[in-house]
Amino acid sequence: MVKASFGIVLVEPRYDGNVGSVARIMKNFGFRNLVLVNPPEIGPEGRKNAMHALDIVQSAKRVKSFEEAAGMFDFIVGTTAKCGGDANHLRTPVFPEELSKALETDGKIGIAFGREDYGLLNEEIDKCDVLVTIPADRDYPTLNVAQSVAIILYGLSMDRNRATAGGKKFREVGKTEREYLLRFYDDLIDATYKQKFEADLAKRTFRQIVGRAFISGREAKTLMGVFRHAKARIDKAGSL
Repeated sequence: MVKASFGIVLVEPRYDGNVGSVARIMKNFGFRNLVLVNPPEIGPEGRKNAMHALDIVQSAKRVKSFEEAAGMFDFIVGTTAKCGGDANHLRTPVFPEELSKALETDGKIGIAFGREDYGLLNEEIDKCDVLVTIPADRDYPTLNVAQSVAIILYGLSMDRNRATAGGKKFREVGKTEREYLLRFYDDLIDATYKQKFEADLAKRTFRQIVGRAFISGREAKTLMGVFRHAKARIDKAGSL
Protein backbone atom coordinates (compact mmCIF):
# COMPACT_ATOMS: atom_id res chain seq x y z
CA MET A 1 0.00 0.00 0.00
CA VAL A 2 1.35 3.39 -1.04
CA LYS A 3 0.04 5.93 1.43
CA ALA A 4 0.75 8.83 -0.91
CA SER A 5 -2.00 7.51 -3.22
CA PHE A 6 -4.65 7.88 -0.51
CA GLY A 7 -6.59 11.01 0.34
CA ILE A 8 -9.01 11.70 3.18
CA VAL A 9 -12.09 13.67 2.14
CA LEU A 10 -14.13 15.46 4.82
CA VAL A 11 -17.49 16.46 3.40
CA GLU A 12 -18.83 19.70 4.86
CA PRO A 13 -17.39 19.28 8.37
CA ARG A 14 -19.17 21.59 10.82
CA TYR A 15 -16.49 21.91 13.47
CA ASP A 16 -12.91 23.04 12.94
CA GLY A 17 -11.91 20.95 15.96
CA ASN A 18 -12.81 17.80 14.07
CA VAL A 19 -10.72 18.90 11.09
CA GLY A 20 -7.74 19.40 13.39
CA SER A 21 -8.28 16.03 15.08
CA VAL A 22 -8.48 14.24 11.73
CA ALA A 23 -5.25 15.89 10.57
CA ARG A 24 -3.48 14.72 13.71
CA ILE A 25 -4.73 11.15 13.23
CA MET A 26 -3.63 11.21 9.60
CA LYS A 27 -0.12 12.16 10.64
CA ASN A 28 -0.13 9.46 13.32
CA PHE A 29 -0.61 6.84 10.60
CA GLY A 30 1.52 8.45 7.90
CA PHE A 31 -1.19 9.89 5.63
CA ARG A 32 -0.90 13.47 4.40
CA ASN A 33 -3.46 14.21 1.65
CA LEU A 34 -6.52 15.97 3.07
CA VAL A 35 -9.42 17.31 1.00
CA LEU A 36 -12.04 19.55 2.62
CA VAL A 37 -15.46 20.13 1.08
CA ASN A 38 -16.92 23.46 2.24
CA PRO A 39 -14.99 23.45 5.51
CA PRO A 40 -15.44 25.92 8.37
CA GLU A 41 -12.79 28.47 9.13
CA ILE A 42 -9.96 26.87 11.08
CA GLY A 43 -9.78 28.66 14.40
CA PRO A 44 -8.01 28.09 17.73
CA GLU A 45 -9.84 24.79 18.40
CA GLY A 46 -8.82 23.34 15.06
CA ARG A 47 -5.20 24.40 15.47
CA LYS A 48 -5.08 23.06 19.01
CA ASN A 49 -6.50 19.67 18.03
CA ALA A 50 -4.14 19.37 15.07
CA MET A 51 -1.08 19.70 17.33
CA HIS A 52 1.98 18.89 15.19
CA ALA A 53 -0.19 18.12 12.14
CA LEU A 54 -1.11 21.72 11.47
CA ASP A 55 0.84 21.50 8.21
CA ILE A 56 -1.70 18.95 6.93
CA VAL A 57 -4.55 21.36 7.67
CA GLN A 58 -2.71 24.25 6.01
CA SER A 59 -1.87 22.25 2.88
CA ALA A 60 -5.35 20.68 2.58
CA LYS A 61 -7.16 21.14 -0.71
CA ARG A 62 -10.44 23.03 -0.31
CA VAL A 63 -13.25 22.44 -2.78
CA LYS A 64 -16.89 23.47 -3.12
CA SER A 65 -18.64 20.14 -3.73
CA PHE A 66 -18.42 16.40 -3.28
CA GLU A 67 -18.37 16.02 -7.06
CA GLU A 68 -15.28 18.22 -7.26
CA ALA A 69 -13.56 16.20 -4.54
CA ALA A 70 -14.49 12.89 -6.19
CA GLY A 71 -13.06 14.12 -9.46
CA MET A 72 -9.62 14.33 -7.84
CA PHE A 73 -9.47 10.55 -7.40
CA ASP A 74 -9.67 7.42 -9.53
CA PHE A 75 -11.52 5.45 -6.86
CA ILE A 76 -13.84 6.73 -4.11
CA VAL A 77 -14.62 4.94 -0.86
CA GLY A 78 -17.66 6.12 1.06
CA THR A 79 -18.16 5.59 4.79
CA THR A 80 -21.53 4.84 6.36
CA ALA A 81 -23.08 3.74 9.64
CA LYS A 82 -26.20 2.45 7.85
CA CYS A 83 -26.07 -0.94 6.20
CA GLY A 84 -28.41 -2.52 3.70
CA GLY A 85 -28.88 -6.01 2.37
CA ASP A 86 -28.73 -7.66 -1.02
CA ALA A 87 -31.80 -5.68 -2.14
CA ASN A 88 -29.96 -2.40 -1.54
CA HIS A 89 -26.48 -2.88 -2.97
CA LEU A 90 -25.59 0.77 -2.38
CA ARG A 91 -25.84 0.13 1.36
CA THR A 92 -23.92 -3.16 1.40
CA PRO A 93 -20.50 -2.15 2.71
CA VAL A 94 -17.30 -3.97 3.53
CA PHE A 95 -15.72 -3.86 6.98
CA PRO A 96 -12.43 -2.05 7.77
CA GLU A 97 -10.39 -5.26 7.82
CA GLU A 98 -11.65 -6.07 4.32
CA LEU A 99 -10.99 -2.63 2.90
CA SER A 100 -7.35 -3.14 1.97
CA LYS A 101 -8.32 -6.16 -0.16
CA ALA A 102 -11.12 -4.20 -1.79
CA LEU A 103 -8.64 -1.46 -2.68
CA GLU A 104 -6.30 -3.59 -4.76
CA THR A 105 -6.39 -1.01 -7.53
CA ASP A 106 -4.03 1.42 -9.18
CA GLY A 107 -4.50 5.15 -9.07
CA LYS A 108 -5.53 7.67 -6.45
CA ILE A 109 -8.00 6.57 -3.78
CA GLY A 110 -10.20 8.94 -1.80
CA ILE A 111 -11.92 7.92 1.44
CA ALA A 112 -14.91 10.16 2.08
CA PHE A 113 -16.31 10.86 5.53
CA GLY A 114 -19.70 12.56 5.71
CA ARG A 115 -21.17 15.32 7.81
CA GLU A 116 -21.18 14.98 11.57
CA ASP A 117 -24.98 15.02 11.80
CA TYR A 118 -26.19 12.97 8.81
CA GLY A 119 -23.19 11.60 6.91
CA LEU A 120 -23.08 11.29 3.14
CA LEU A 121 -26.14 11.99 1.03
CA ASN A 122 -27.65 9.20 -1.07
CA GLU A 123 -26.56 10.93 -4.27
CA GLU A 124 -23.01 11.12 -2.91
CA ILE A 125 -23.10 7.44 -2.01
CA ASP A 126 -24.20 6.75 -5.60
CA LYS A 127 -20.88 8.17 -6.76
CA CYS A 128 -18.79 5.92 -4.47
CA ASP A 129 -17.13 2.78 -5.80
CA VAL A 130 -17.34 0.94 -2.48
CA LEU A 131 -18.72 1.57 0.99
CA VAL A 132 -17.06 0.74 4.29
CA THR A 133 -18.72 0.59 7.71
CA ILE A 134 -17.36 0.22 11.23
CA PRO A 135 -19.38 -2.37 13.14
CA ALA A 136 -20.61 -0.76 16.35
CA ASP A 137 -23.41 -1.36 18.82
CA ARG A 138 -26.80 -1.08 17.12
CA ASP A 139 -28.12 1.26 19.84
CA TYR A 140 -25.55 3.91 18.92
CA PRO A 141 -23.67 2.94 15.74
CA THR A 142 -22.50 6.42 14.68
CA LEU A 143 -18.92 7.30 15.62
CA ASN A 144 -17.29 10.70 15.77
CA VAL A 145 -15.61 11.50 12.44
CA ALA A 146 -12.12 11.58 13.96
CA GLN A 147 -12.69 8.20 15.61
CA SER A 148 -13.88 6.78 12.30
CA VAL A 149 -10.81 8.07 10.47
CA ALA A 150 -8.55 6.55 13.13
CA ILE A 151 -10.13 3.10 12.80
CA ILE A 152 -10.05 3.11 9.00
CA LEU A 153 -6.45 4.32 8.75
CA TYR A 154 -5.31 1.89 11.42
CA GLY A 155 -6.84 -0.96 9.43
CA LEU A 156 -5.12 0.19 6.25
CA SER A 157 -1.69 0.66 7.76
CA MET A 158 -1.41 -1.69 10.72
CA ASP A 159 0.75 -4.32 9.00
CA ARG A 160 3.32 -1.80 7.83
CA ASN A 161 3.33 0.26 11.02
CA ARG A 162 3.42 -2.79 13.29
CA ALA A 163 6.59 -3.95 11.56
CA THR A 164 8.38 -0.70 12.44
CA ALA A 165 6.75 0.16 15.77
CA GLY A 166 9.05 2.18 17.97
CA GLY A 167 11.54 2.59 15.11
CA LYS A 168 12.57 -1.06 15.32
CA LYS A 169 11.95 -3.61 12.60
CA PHE A 170 10.54 -6.97 13.64
CA ARG A 171 11.11 -10.09 11.60
CA GLU A 172 8.56 -12.81 12.17
CA VAL A 173 10.06 -16.18 12.99
CA GLY A 174 10.56 -18.38 9.94
CA LYS A 175 9.57 -22.01 9.47
CA THR A 176 13.04 -23.41 10.16
CA GLU A 177 13.48 -21.30 13.30
CA ARG A 178 10.03 -22.35 14.50
CA GLU A 179 10.95 -26.01 14.07
CA TYR A 180 14.19 -25.51 16.03
CA LEU A 181 12.30 -23.67 18.77
CA LEU A 182 9.82 -26.54 19.15
CA ARG A 183 12.64 -29.09 19.08
CA PHE A 184 14.55 -27.34 21.89
CA TYR A 185 11.36 -27.11 23.91
CA ASP A 186 10.54 -30.78 23.34
CA ASP A 187 14.05 -31.78 24.50
CA LEU A 188 13.57 -29.75 27.68
CA ILE A 189 10.16 -31.32 28.34
CA ASP A 190 11.52 -34.84 27.75
CA ALA A 191 14.24 -34.14 30.32
CA THR A 192 11.76 -32.70 32.81
CA TYR A 193 8.66 -34.92 32.70
CA LYS A 194 8.66 -38.63 33.42
CA GLN A 195 5.02 -39.27 32.53
CA LYS A 196 4.46 -39.39 28.77
CA PHE A 197 0.92 -37.94 28.91
CA GLU A 198 2.20 -34.92 30.88
CA ALA A 199 5.01 -34.37 28.39
CA ASP A 200 2.64 -34.68 25.42
CA LEU A 201 0.23 -32.19 27.00
CA ALA A 202 3.03 -29.66 27.60
CA LYS A 203 4.27 -30.04 24.03
CA ARG A 204 0.81 -29.64 22.50
CA THR A 205 0.11 -26.58 24.66
CA PHE A 206 3.33 -24.85 23.62
CA ARG A 207 2.67 -25.63 19.95
CA GLN A 208 -0.77 -24.04 20.23
CA ILE A 209 0.71 -20.93 21.84
CA VAL A 210 3.39 -20.62 19.17
CA GLY A 211 0.81 -21.19 16.46
CA ARG A 212 -1.37 -18.30 17.69
CA ALA A 213 1.39 -15.87 18.60
CA PHE A 214 3.33 -13.39 16.50
CA ILE A 215 6.89 -14.34 17.52
CA SER A 216 9.83 -12.43 16.15
CA GLY A 217 13.07 -14.08 15.11
CA ARG A 218 14.85 -12.42 18.03
CA GLU A 219 12.30 -13.72 20.53
CA ALA A 220 12.59 -17.23 19.11
CA LYS A 221 16.39 -17.09 19.41
CA THR A 222 16.12 -15.98 23.05
CA LEU A 223 13.68 -18.76 23.90
CA MET A 224 15.88 -21.36 22.20
CA GLY A 225 18.79 -20.21 24.33
CA VAL A 226 16.72 -20.51 27.51
CA PHE A 227 15.53 -24.02 26.62
CA ARG A 228 19.01 -25.16 25.60
CA HIS A 229 20.69 -23.91 28.79
CA ALA A 230 17.94 -25.34 31.00
CA LYS A 231 18.30 -28.74 29.32
CA ALA A 232 22.09 -28.62 29.73
CA ARG A 233 21.77 -27.91 33.45
CA ILE A 234 19.32 -30.78 33.91
CA ASP A 235 21.66 -33.14 32.05
CA LYS A 236 24.63 -31.97 34.15
CA ALA A 237 22.70 -32.39 37.40
CA GLY A 238 21.63 -35.89 36.39
CA SER A 239 25.19 -36.99 35.65
CA LEU A 240 26.50 -36.05 39.13
